[in-house]
Amino acid sequence: MKTMLRAGAMLAMALGALSFAAAGQAPSGGAQSSPVQTSPVQGFDLATNFTYKIAKISETTTRFVLPGGSVDAAYTFGGSFRGLGVVIDFNGEAASNVEPGVNLTQISALGGLRYSFLVAKRSPRPVTLYGEVLGGRVSARDSLFPGPSGTTTTAGSLAFQAGGGANIRLTHSISLRMLEADFITTHLPNAANSRQYDVRFSNGVVFHF
Repeated sequence: MKTMLRAGAMLAMALGALSFAAAGQAPSGGAQSSPVQTSPVQGFDLATNFTYKIAKISETTTRFVLPGGSVDAAYTFGGSFRGLGVVIDFNGEAASNVEPGVNLTQISALGGLRYSFLVAKRSPRPVTLYGEVLGGRVSARDSLFPGPSGTTTTAGSLAFQAGGGANIRLTHSISLRMLEADFITTHLPNAANSRQYDVRFSNGVVFHF
């Protein structure tokens, strides 16, 4: 599982870096072509995803998977800012018996910036790569959170997420999210350093408006 976590973190960074680096390959001049063929389509997107977060129990090597789902909404700009967008993400995950008799539910609300870049432009199924950086808050419950004033069953903290993914266009209105990989940090109480470093994988459907 440790190898999986490292591989996931590397994949999240690679997907994000690839989409940002690809921007440097975009032509700055030359023949005129359709915006749909040269850059992500400007407008509003709504995605629904299945998610799988790999997390670790404090002060142990034991890792577990938090399955869940998410909804993210993004707006991609055109013109001089083409490819750049803003995104908000709502995610919920839950697992039973992460330790004997201990469950965990997490809900997060994040917002930030996304950069998208179109590849396979000549294909009837073009692929959009994107990288994003988000920040917000996570709330956790139905578990045990030891802190200076005692142990509680609920807790919350700031959360930071960085990663990226790939969408393949199926129709004018729908894309398939082949994969999104994110590296996530939170600061929930855990009787150690109150820091968590998790990796989350997602796939789903994107609706274009």
